[in-house]
Amino acid sequence: MQFGRSLTSRIALLTLLMASGPMAAAQSGRTWVDPPTEAPAAAPAEPPKPAPAPPPPQAASPTAPDPSQTAQPRTPAAPPAVAERPMKDPDAEKRATRAAVAKSFAVDYLESWSAANDAALEATAAFYAPRVLFHGREVSMQRLFNEKRRFVRRWPERDYRPRQDGIGTICNPAGEICTVHAVFDFTASNSRRRRVSQGTGALQLIVNFIGDKPVIVAEHSTLLGQERKKNLAQEGVSHD
Repeated sequence: MQFGRSLTSRIALLTLLMASGPMAAAQSGRTWVDPPTEAPAAAPAEPPKPAPAPPPPQAASPTAPDPSQTAQPRTPAAPPAVAERPMKDPDAEKRATRAAVAKSFAVDYLESWSAANDAALEATAAFYAPRVLFHGREVSMQRLFNEKRRFVRRWPERDYRPRQDGIGTICNPAGEICTVHAVFDFTASNSRRRRVSQGTGALQLIVNFIGDKPVIVAEHSTLLGQERKKNLAQEGVSHD
């Protein structure tokens, strides 16, 4: 029994040697390198490098722009100016009313000289102020009345026709004084003296308002055209 166990051990040993034979032969064919006694420390990981920026895009045309065609920066437009509301003139209505009154007053004055002598002279006090600048001379009411009386005696028949489209009036800012310019046609005659005068005249009246009453403070008139005739018998006018 001892012999059997020994044979069996030998067979197992032989089998083991045959299996490890090629590996041993391979190890014997090269030099053995001992492993390092200590493993090297791992190198710190480098942070990833940033990717390079892409190159700027190239212009389609390399030519330099024309300075005259280069767009200039637009200046913002100024806000539209707000129109100032005109201030209301408190005296505008008053001036307009006074101008109309002064115009009507001048028409009445001219037409009054077409009336008979007594009526024309009586109206003098109603139309004029106590003192008047008459053709450049300052005169009293009495002196003015005397001059008007001499005039109507010289030309007892009179016809004054104001031109409605030839009257203009302007008043001062307060509407207290208005100047009237009027163009009129006239005919004045004296049958006893066999004379007649006719033509066109221009009248300037300065009218002052005392309260609401207009009065003439200055008068000046000029002849624009005149024709005089001496012998009215040839015109069919009676001598009586």
